[in-house]
This record gives sequence, structure tokens and C-alpha cells, in this order.
Amino acid sequence: MRKFFTVICFLLIFVIVYPQQDPEFAHNMYNSIYTNPGSAGIDGRICAKVINRQQWVGFEGAPVTTLASVDTDLNFLGVSGGVGLSITDDRLGMLKRFNAKLAFSYHIDFLGGKLGIGVDAGIINNDLEAGWNPPESSSSDDHLIPDNAVRKIIFDASIGAFYTFNEKIYLGLSISHILQPNIEYPDVTSASFLRRHYFATAGYSFRLFDSPIELQPSVFVKSDGTTIDNIINLTSLYNKFFLLGVSYGKEALSPMIGVNLKNGLRVSYSYELSLNKLISHSKGTHEVFVGYCFDFWRIDTKYKYRCTRYL
Repeated sequence: MRKFFTVICFLLIFVIVYPQQDPEFAHNMYNSIYTNPGSAGIDGRICAKVINRQQWVGFEGAPVTTLASVDTDLNFLGVSGGVGLSITDDRLGMLKRFNAKLAFSYHIDFLGGKLGIGVDAGIINNDLEAGWNPPESSSSDDHLIPDNAVRKIIFDASIGAFYTFNEKIYLGLSISHILQPNIEYPDVTSASFLRRHYFATAGYSFRLFDSPIELQPSVFVKSDGTTIDNIINLTSLYNKFFLLGVSYGKEALSPMIGVNLKNGLRVSYSYELSLNKLISHSKGTHEVFVGYCFDFWRIDTKYKYRCTRYL
């Protein structure tokens, strides 16, 4: 099975998949509902999660992103599936973006595991402020900067498939912004659109010999069709409680630390170091993850650590 995971990771690294327009997170392995609607309710419990990311601290107008999500399994008239809701507030300079989307997933037994095939739909609200002062130039007017604050609300949708096996392995493929909606502001002569984004992910959890240490390697690959980035993560969980890990991407290294309580609560912190010239100008990137999973329908049963996404 480890050979199988190695082959999958090798293939995913070379998939043409890096979103330039969507916010990024270091805790991708705990955040599958945001990028893949097929993962909604896949672990059979109610899971609520919040991520706050303060990127490039020290720069005025640097990105600040907050994501909140909740998902659960759903069995209606004998049909197994899941439903999830995610809300994102993303702020970068003069741009404020609010995204709310509802995900539905259909679950089937497949090759000894569970496969979720899902779709999500929602709105993106873009607010573009007019208070930004551009550098001095020979041109007196910039047609890309609005005279007044403007707002644009667009419809957005994504599709995805998420597979888990033996509570140890997960694989995911998804596409966001499948309609590539246009963003055209009033009084701004230039229009843009959200590019279609592609995501691929895989993770594996195994015990290190007979020790109380579980190793959880994972890979997350992303693309907007023109550029590609892959993030490799290795997390160790001691006695199912204390977490240490590190993520490595093309331009950043992110050590992380956290705890995983027996009642289903997880708290994790990541500090991202830039591997480019930003390291001498920025105070780094801070990211906090808080998640809580519980089994509402079988609340009298003893809690058992069982999620394929490590929460």
C-alpha cells in the first residue's frame, strides 16, 4: 500500500494544476471541503472548521483570509451522501472578496473504500475600493482604478471527486470556477474573469513501526492552467495528541504545531517562511486552524480517532 501511495504522489506532482486568484492555505490536508465538494460528509461526522491566515505580515494591504466551513454526512431515502457549507472572507489591498457556497456529495462504495462525487454552487461578492493612490506617472488617469467604490456579485460553481480507503488513504481531484465567470465593474473599462482552477491531492497515514507515532505525508497540487505549484506536507502525530509537521512549496516553508484532543477538537498553528526576497521585508505568514468533529447521531458511543483527513 505504501508503494501505491508513492506512485500516486509522483503522478500528482506532475499534474498540470496553481491557482493565482484563489487564497492559499498551509492546512490544505484539513481543508478539503473548500477545494473539493466531493469530500462533503465523507468521514461520516459533523465537522466544523475555521482558518485565519495573515499573509506577509508587515506589508500594508497584505492578504488576510478567514475561512469557515461545516459539513456532515446525509442519508435520505436510502441515498448516502453529504452536504457542506463554506464561507470565505479574503482581503487584499483595495479588493475585498466574500465567497459563500453550498456543496452536495453523493457517496458510493468503490474498490473497498468510499467515493464521493460532488458539486458546489454559490456567490462571489467582489468589492473594489477607490481609495488606493497609485505611484506618480506620466499618465494622469488609470482606467483600471475606479473613481468610486464598486461591487460585483457573480455566480460560481465547482465539481470534484474524493476517495478514501481503509481510513488511511485519501485521493481527490476537483475543478473550481468551471464557468469562468466574468468580473466587469461599472465605470472600469477593463474586465477580468476567474480562471478555471484545478486541484489534486493525496494523503496517507501509517504508524511508525510499533511506536505511538503516526506519520501522515500528503501532497497538494494546484494550477490555473498556466502555472503549477505543489505543496508537500509531512505531519507526525504522537499518541494521537501532539502534532508536529512541515509543509514545503515552491516559495515557502511552513513548520506547524498543534494538538488533537480526544473530544474531536484540533488546534494547529503554522508559521510560513518565504524562500524568496520577501523574507527580508516581511515578518512571515501566520495561520491558525481550529476544527471540531463529532458524531451527533451516535453521541453515546466512545470517541474514536478515525478520520481519513486526520480530523
